Amino acid sequence: MSKTFSTGIDPLSIALPSGIPYGSLTLLLGPGGVGKSVMLANLSWNFLREPKNAVVYVAFDDSPDALLALYNYFGWDVSRYVSEGRFKIIDCFSFRLGPFKKAVSGVVRELEVKDLNSLVYAVSDASSPTRGSTMVLIDSLNELILKFEVSQFLDFIKSFRAVVGKGLGNIVIATIHTTTETFQEIVNYLEYLVDGVIEARINPSLMEYGVPVKELLVRKMRGVPTNPVWVPYVISDKGVAAVDPQKLAAVLQERLKEAEKLKKLLSGSED
Repeated sequence: MSKTFSTGIDPLSIALPSGIPYGSLTLLLGPGGVGKSVMLANLSWNFLREPKNAVVYVAFDDSPDALLALYNYFGWDVSRYVSEGRFKIIDCFSFRLGPFKKAVSGVVRELEVKDLNSLVYAVSDASSPTRGSTMVLIDSLNELILKFEVSQFLDFIKSFRAVVGKGLGNIVIATIHTTTETFQEIVNYLEYLVDGVIEARINPSLMEYGVPVKELLVRKMRGVPTNPVWVPYVISDKGVAAVDPQKLAAVLQERLKEAEKLKKLLSGSED
């Protein structure tokens, strides 16, 4: 079996008991509000706690200072890893800010991606050489999907997986916000090109009762065993955590009672 990284996140450990393989590219999919960015930060924090490991974070969706604020919110102080050169940010956001741009520790490169090869080179340069292992995070791929032709984007994914994942032996995880049919169509093309697909959602059945339970499903992960079931999780003050089944059952019972009361009231008003 491939060398793997044990995620240290209980819901993911249930779905991926052997962890995420090195030399792989995994997509983390889902709509807004399911905590994809928190999951990336949580994974990278656990990864950095291993001696000599490094993280390269490609930030498209937010500024570097907002990214560091996310880590700080959960008590994940990466300043030590920044000073050691083990936490690096490739800033693909701040070129838009003009005079409002801030200097942020940890940014090793600011990049406006006009040529997809430039991103492959930038990440390769930032993640090699290293004495330990490197996790590369991209949050998110949506901007590239909108900016480039489908064929160009798919070629980029092939090259990125080959060079940054396979060639350098990194763990690569990239998010896609599946908010429209356009993005979902791209995902359908991508699934056979990547090594892993993790999907996150809010349980649609429970949402009908006003219970927004988040769930994740590992749809594929080459080289390691998976448990292909929807695993519930919550975003707590400590990051991504397992759902307490007793608390969930109690909430569901209460919401079902409320639903029954509402049903009776509506039936009475119709009479």
